[in-house]
Amino acid sequence: MTKYRKHKDDTLVQLALLGEDKAFEELVTRHERAVKGTAYKVTGNAYSAEDASQDAFVSAWMNLSALREPAKFGPWVCGIAKNHARQLVAHYRSMVTDISLDDIENIAVDDWRGEMAREADAAELHEAVEALSEKIREAISLHYFEGLSVREIARRLDIAEGTVKWRLSEGRKQLRKGYGIMEKNYNENETLVERVMREVNALKLWMLRNDKVGFEAEYRRVLAMVEELPESVEKNFMLADTLKMGAWWVPGSENDEMVERIREAAMKGHNDEVMQYVACLDYEKYGGQEQIEYMANTQIPYYREQKFVKTTAYLTFWLGHYRADMGDHNSAIEAFLSVIEQLTPADVYYANAQAALAVEYATMDMEERDSGRLGFAATGEVFKWIDGRLCFWEQPGFSRGGNLTSLRSIFWNAMQYESTILDPTLRVGETRKTAGGERSICYREAGALCQTPAGRFEGCSVYVYKNGDSNSVSYCETWFCPGVGVVRQIVTRRGETAEWVLSAYTIQGGEGLLPLAADNSWNYVPAGEYPYIQEVENHFTVTSYEDGTAVVANDMVERVLAYKDTWEGKMLEARREYYRDLPYNNEELVDVRHLHAEATKLAVTKRQKKHTEVAARVMSRILETAPSMNPDYTEKGMWNFFEYLPLERRDGTTLVIEERTYGFEWKDMPRVELHGNAHRVLHSFFDDILYSNLGCIWSDEWAAGFGFEKKASSWSTVTDFSVTDGETVTTPAGIFEGCRHIAFTIEGSRIGYQNGHCDYWFAPGVGIVKYVHPMTETDLAVWQLTEYNGVGEGYFPIADDLWRHYEPEGLSHGWHAYVKHTFVVDDEGALILRDAKGTQDRANYEAEQG
Repeated sequence: MTKYRKHKDDTLVQLALLGEDKAFEELVTRHERAVKGTAYKVTGNAYSAEDASQDAFVSAWMNLSALREPAKFGPWVCGIAKNHARQLVAHYRSMVTDISLDDIENIAVDDWRGEMAREADAAELHEAVEALSEKIREAISLHYFEGLSVREIARRLDIAEGTVKWRLSEGRKQLRKGYGIMEKNYNENETLVERVMREVNALKLWMLRNDKVGFEAEYRRVLAMVEELPESVEKNFMLADTLKMGAWWVPGSENDEMVERIREAAMKGHNDEVMQYVACLDYEKYGGQEQIEYMANTQIPYYREQKFVKTTAYLTFWLGHYRADMGDHNSAIEAFLSVIEQLTPADVYYANAQAALAVEYATMDMEERDSGRLGFAATGEVFKWIDGRLCFWEQPGFSRGGNLTSLRSIFWNAMQYESTILDPTLRVGETRKTAGGERSICYREAGALCQTPAGRFEGCSVYVYKNGDSNSVSYCETWFCPGVGVVRQIVTRRGETAEWVLSAYTIQGGEGLLPLAADNSWNYVPAGEYPYIQEVENHFTVTSYEDGTAVVANDMVERVLAYKDTWEGKMLEARREYYRDLPYNNEELVDVRHLHAEATKLAVTKRQKKHTEVAARVMSRILETAPSMNPDYTEKGMWNFFEYLPLERRDGTTLVIEERTYGFEWKDMPRVELHGNAHRVLHSFFDDILYSNLGCIWSDEWAAGFGFEKKASSWSTVTDFSVTDGETVTTPAGIFEGCRHIAFTIEGSRIGYQNGHCDYWFAPGVGIVKYVHPMTETDLAVWQLTEYNGVGEGYFPIADDLWRHYEPEGLSHGWHAYVKHTFVVDDEGALILRDAKGTQDRANYEAEQG
């Protein structure tokens, strides 16, 4: 930059505006000391001042055209630094005192300890350090609390100086992460576009986190940076990326206006991956043959002409999938082969197409293809090494049916903690948890022995992943053998448990607990006892491994040969066989009442008998109200469900576990307006609205005066939560005094009819007695308790033989609906058997259909 040193500030500003990056670098070098000094006066901390200074220069670059007097660049950028420093102080005071330790080995220890003494409570800092792993904690303590240099620590511990620096750096990252403070590593030699691109890529890493709290603020900060860039292809590429992330993770952001803005940016920036998202939203507006023709005749030719190679291949893949669903397997195979021709093995849809081809070749001639006895799945998976962890990045694909299909992906099962498949920095016995403690990863054991059909594996490492959300993967125990990979896995999801063991493998290269190299492959089969006899192949092949990124094809085919002559076998057979698939995403019912009759004879326990009774009642109603099964129907089935919902009490909350093994449904609901009978019937899931949006069906925290303004989750945003006590509610079931009134508003729900204000009344000893949700300004969905049996303790009592019967107000035109909750409590735990009915009288139905 020597040639720029002779120029004054105003000239350098003009040169920078003309695109000469080195001119701006000279401005940074010239004023860096003054800017840092200005920031230090506000923060009182050298490290926070460094962060504020870096932010200031980024802002200055983005707003350089707004500087009216270029000769005053120095005072101007110092003013920006002062504002950023104030924002940092406000942020850190709301979180915790600043513990940024950037380049700390170059700072005098006494100075650092003086800064920390002024800003942080010593006990809190020591507690944070104690939570670090042993080796990292040792290095941090020696350096920062005892004042040893890097060289002195290396000598004392008999390790390399580089190892000491790594441990100090890792300790700094973990401390800052624990306090919710992001690392800032600006490189002043970067161009502005490169710097902003790095910010956009950092925003993408939020997809690895279980908790998206704080994402919206970070998204809006990065979006503002992108929007301030000069118009260019690069700017629009980043804008498309950023807007898509906002549409996904900011509740309520995915709307027509946002989609059109994303489309425009993706087109101008030629962002091929984002354009796939837009193309998907477009074709999902259609269905059946119309959808297929739109994709084949309109979308694919258009994107091919525009040279969106990945989007063209993406559409070709899904076109093949939909044609396979219609029974046109030859066209599907042709489409999948075309995808492989268009892409490279490093693209996830190349892997996806490879998996889909394997499924097609294996199943196209199977007579069980459209029955409940065949399940299959085809996905592409991407793993990335990020900050020393192997992370699960994405998994496009499809699946259908089967008993174990929901548990198919060994690697997806294992990534429940911050998307981590493997974390080599964990030591044996160490556990890491998310900030709220809901999810954890533990390196439980080293040197374990595992016997599988593929052989005897010694020296295995066992990792255990736990998740407090019982409606996802709640437990996953994964066994890794060095040089081989995963050899065993036990996983529980929504109450369903499966065990996978390695049956065959091929390793062409790679090393460590999960060797990754092109053409490495693993095949797994289920272990343990199941209520059916099956053939299963769960196969994984690495199609590409480059620069720390692996692309993997996963194909699984599960074929049930027979169901065992047991209660479990007959109930599962009825659950899997009550419908068969038809072309154009249609289905037809199959009469399975004889299977429930056999299950009734085989039922032994009270739980089995009650389960069979309720399930058989719902299934009979489905079959009797379907014109295709009963030409003499008197009521037309619209909305009939059976659900098996285990309950769990944990830390003062009552959780509902959505067990999918036994539940079934049949619905033929007309188009739902924001009012009327159909919409009222949809609200039969008023209990689901509670646990889907609030995480539980009852919490002991919900006492008078409790409340919060806003909570966001991946499902929705809940606002204005409040609790009042002592209300009296009258329903057809009686007068209930001392009720607790729970009120809140749902925004941005993935299920549109749930959005809006909700009111629930819980009566002591009884539970929910009334639910109200507005459908329009004047029309309400109101469900009330009409009958009940038994009382218990608390505001959501759980006891054997309790049942609760609810009906909606205001149904007309021959509509009928109810929900009945039957409670079962035994040695296996507690559960609700849920019977939801929605029908319409035949005369009214046929009159409305014309």
